[in-house]
Order: sequence, then C-alpha cells, then structure tokens
Amino acid sequence: MKLYAAKTCRLQASEERNLRSLLDKDRRQKVSALKSGRERERSIFAGLLLRYAFLQAGYDLETWQQVEIGKGAYGKPYIAGHQEFHYGLSHSGDWVVCAVDNMPVGVDLQEIKPWKISLAKRFYHEEEYNRLLALGETDLDRQTQEFYRMWTAKESAVKLSGRGIGAGISQYVTAKDYCSVFDQKQRCTIGIKQYSILEGYMICICSNTGNFPDQLEQITLV
Repeated sequence: MKLYAAKTCRLQASEERNLRSLLDKDRRQKVSALKSGRERERSIFAGLLLRYAFLQAGYDLETWQQVEIGKGAYGKPYIAGHQEFHYGLSHSGDWVVCAVDNMPVGVDLQEIKPWKISLAKRFYHEEEYNRLLALGETDLDRQTQEFYRMWTAKESAVKLSGRGIGAGISQYVTAKDYCSVFDQKQRCTIGIKQYSILEGYMICICSNTGNFPDQLEQITLV
C-alpha cells in the first residue's frame, strides 16, 4: 500500500486547461461541472495525484490515457480492467491525498478546524459522544484531536465500502485505541491507521489487509 499527498495551489485559466488534459475522462467531466474555482482546483489536483499513483504502480502513459472509471455497487469508483489496482482519494483545505493498494482501500483527509459538539451528537455513537464530552472537561486540544480521529476513521470506513456518509457513520464505532472500526450492521472489524504528518490535518486509511504504509510520500504536482 502507498499513501501520496500533494499540496494544491491556485491555477491560472491557461494552467487549468492544460492540466485538465492530463486527467481521466470521468475526472474531466467532474471538474467541468464544478462552479467554484477552488473546488475545481482541488478536483484537478486529486485527478493528477491519481495519475501519478497509477504511473508509479508501473503502468505507462498510453494505458493511463485509455483509463475508464467504473462504479461499484455502492458507487465506489475503480479503474475498469485493472482489478489489481485499487485507490482512494480525499481532499481538504490545501491538500489532496491518494491511497493505493492491490485490495480495496478507503482514505479520508480533514483539515482541523473549529467544530461543534452537536456534530458528534448527530453522527457519532453514544459511547464516542460521551468520550468527547469527558475530554472537553479536561483537555480541549485533545478533544479536538479525538473528534477528528473519529471522523476520519468513520469517513475512511464508509469510503472503503463506497456507501458514503448517507449509510450512517454512527454505525461505525471507533475502537478506543483507534486501531479498528466496528461496523455494527455487518459485525466486522476493519483495520485503520491514522496519520497526523501534515500539520493541521488528520488522515486515516481503512483497509481489510492491514498492510498500511509507515509514512506518506509528498509530491509536487505543479
């Protein structure tokens, strides 16, 4: 398994047009549908990072240019015809990340920003919510870190399945040591690994293989 990260930047109109030509067809369509310039830039960088990861996996440019993105039963994207290449993408703030493996993988990146306890009450399991409340009485900084650890763990778990937040992330209960996620519906434990390597951000990878990288590789795309 590999984990790549790239910092985004503002793009001039000419740069945006040129970089779009490097993306897969599905990504180009997504970018065209976005009205926000910043969102287009993040999406472009996500597509460029996927391209980089694909080429790093040993594929050539000709193969990349023919890439078709398919969708699984729950909408999780995959590269058609390359069952040995699985990926997950996420972007937040100024960064995008891409995790790749030979088995399904989910990844989530979140910029650590001010948050409200009402979010935890709405989306978290009661046990997790109470844990956060207790931390709020003693250590607000740690409470924020724990909130984002839980959030990225849940997000990466639903991204692994492709179901998305609509599936109900409160069903995914993070273990106290943050080494696993428990899906109450399916009664299964899923391996996770957290990374706080990027200052001000939290990253989590979710996989059934447990073959997690020790570090991420930072890439300059533009």
